[in-house]
Amino acid sequence: MVHNLFKGDTPVSYERGALVSNPWFPQSRTPPGLYRLARWFRRISLVILVVVILFLASAAYSAVEVVRSGPTAGNFSASFDSNDTVAVTGDLNFSNHGFYPISAFSVHVRVLNQSSVYLGQGSFGPVTLASGALQPITIAFYLPIETSGPGASLLTENQVLNVSVWGNATYAYLIPVSIAVETNKSWGAPFADLQVSVGAPVPVSGGYAVPVTIQWQNHASFDEAGTLDFSVVSANGPSCGGSSFPVSVPPGGSFDQTKDVSIVSGCSPAGGTVAAEYLSGGLTIPLPPEPIP
Repeated sequence: MVHNLFKGDTPVSYERGALVSNPWFPQSRTPPGLYRLARWFRRISLVILVVVILFLASAAYSAVEVVRSGPTAGNFSASFDSNDTVAVTGDLNFSNHGFYPISAFSVHVRVLNQSSVYLGQGSFGPVTLASGALQPITIAFYLPIETSGPGASLLTENQVLNVSVWGNATYAYLIPVSIAVETNKSWGAPFADLQVSVGAPVPVSGGYAVPVTIQWQNHASFDEAGTLDFSVVSANGPSCGGSSFPVSVPPGGSFDQTKDVSIVSGCSPAGGTVAAEYLSGGLTIPLPPEPIP
């Protein structure tokens, strides 16, 4: 049974002691626990989404700045090294202007001669660069010196080398970036303008000798100190004789020496070659053979 109670003009309904819902007086109920938990999850998810968007936007902007700045090439120097090579070392300066660190940063260098022929390559890394850090990177690579092929021109020809530098890294822990730069470096040949001449035979006791003159200019950035061994080789292969010169030529200096070489009886140097090797501290650098007219 429902009883209506009035307080003034306001009806209130009860059903045996229980308050009955009245459309004139809606009652508020506490939401269930799962609903409140889901609402908190939605709010937290929205905050996380905003943070992720801000992070990606700042990371993308910083990555563009990192790529735009790129590495700058410093000075490169060269010197003879073991295994008949020329060691070329140089500096690259890389600045991380972004907001986040660069990880797994690796740099690769490739060198071409002035005819765009591959000479050699080197690499550095991987390393990690903190935000705002200036990282000097020392690159060392080794160019093989041979009596034939593109490496031989490094000994006797001044030229402009093309140095290509590129790097791969991970920025802000998740964005892969690539950086590339090309630069040209002047190369000074250690035996620039090498000339070898063989004069007319002159009689000596029991046979004859030929005067051999060897000339070059040291346009490299390092001293030449050692010995030059050479031999006069006949057209059909056997050596007719040989000798050696002491070598001490600073950068910018020149070498010009002549020596009479006794020729083996019956051996004709006409149409042959003069083969020479530069020796210094256990290093042996063969020079391009010079023809004998």
